[in-house]
Amino acid sequence: MAEPKRPQIWFITGSDTNVGKTYTASMLARQLRHSGKRVGVYKPVASGCHIENGSLVSADAAELWHAAGCPLDLQAVCPQRFLAPLAPHRAADAEGRRVDTELLLAGARRWFGHCDELIVEGAGGLMSPIADGLLNIDYARSLSPVQVVIVVANRLGAIHQALATIAAAKHQGCQPVGIVLCEADVAGSSIGHNAEEIAKYTDVPLIAELGHGESKELAIERCRG
Repeated sequence: MAEPKRPQIWFITGSDTNVGKTYTASMLARQLRHSGKRVGVYKPVASGCHIENGSLVSADAAELWHAAGCPLDLQAVCPQRFLAPLAPHRAADAEGRRVDTELLLAGARRWFGHCDELIVEGAGGLMSPIADGLLNIDYARSLSPVQVVIVVANRLGAIHQALATIAAAKHQGCQPVGIVLCEADVAGSSIGHNAEEIAKYTDVPLIAELGHGESKELAIERCRG
């Protein structure tokens, strides 16, 4: 039997936590779906989940699933869920469990053959642990070839956060394909010159600058050179 076709994989990561990764990933999912692509979405592990009808539910996974048009099921979107709002391996420890590193990859492969484009959302920043002894960047490399997009909160400090994350990625052999500046705070603390300043110091293209709650297309053609 032939192996299922491998989709193009997008890895949406951040320069930090709470920077707008799910918002950006959902926007990309809707954009690709509306262009006629079959879209899969995968959040390999989620902490800070809530209990609903006796089951742990990830609000981020549900948002991704609906943005993609509800493909497969929520279990396929996020097979590993934990209650405590901690780094995934710490949240798992609090429940006497461990993040299953084999399932991190197996869960992604479940989507092969079911989508043309697979959007994977990491946990926390690019250099944050997604499991005990495994950073998000390690996981992204394990999915290679993969399109890594870095989401940066558009506020004071964004220039450093963006450039430091890009430098760390390149140092470890991972070339990001795009940057998204996202106004993640309701209060609206975006800095108007961040995009211009970041562009002076990196060859990674800016593919979107999003105001809080703003919906627009990501310039993903820039990711493909």
